[in-house]
Amino acid sequence: MTIGAKFPKLTKNEEANICLSCGECCKRYWITVLPEEAKKIARFRGVQIKDFLENDCILNVKLFTKTTPGVLTFPSTFLPKPIYDVLKKEMNIVPESFFIVPQVVLKRNEKTVFNFNEKKTKKEIRNACLYLMAENACEIYPARPAPCRLFPFIAMPDYREQYPFCGLYQRTSKDFSIESKIYYGLVQQYFKTVDEKSFSSIWRYPPTNGFIFLGEKQIGKITLSELIQMTPKK
Repeated sequence: MTIGAKFPKLTKNEEANICLSCGECCKRYWITVLPEEAKKIARFRGVQIKDFLENDCILNVKLFTKTTPGVLTFPSTFLPKPIYDVLKKEMNIVPESFFIVPQVVLKRNEKTVFNFNEKKTKKEIRNACLYLMAENACEIYPARPAPCRLFPFIAMPDYREQYPFCGLYQRTSKDFSIESKIYYGLVQQYFKTVDEKSFSSIWRYPPTNGFIFLGEKQIGKITLSELIQMTPKK
């Protein structure tokens, strides 16, 4: 299928049946939440935002090699020794600076779920979003964050081929370009604020632990104190 292909319009029940027989997106991806989304989920669950961030979220910090100054670009001299050592083991030679992407994401738990290839005839153990329930339904569906609401029609060029597993994307199409543009604007503003102020200025009660990535590859663990050291206020 191509972006310009014609797709039939499915009913809401047809769309739901396709998604509930799969749930693969919830099993593959870390789900990023922005501050307002975190508050919305906490309210929906009837818990304090501090408890939600502590119990249901972790840090995801992604590093990308970058040699030119810019937003969230910091010298390697700011890296805590444990992080530096992990990078040196992974890269051999650590670059002079990195583009650092600090995110708060929903936790993932190992759970028994339906295998989307076998539909509901076979179960498997997967590391999935903590809110994914046994029948592939979402526990926080009305309050789910934007990446979940827009998937798989999030408007990015050539992304259809990135979702060969998604039956919904193969059978219908929606124009979420406006919604996607609004979301990307919020993400850009989030990172700009983190860069200008600090991570802690946005997240009053951020998760205290998480994982660090080199690009998209998970290479180790990270603490909040290490993240703060890596991204000092400019």
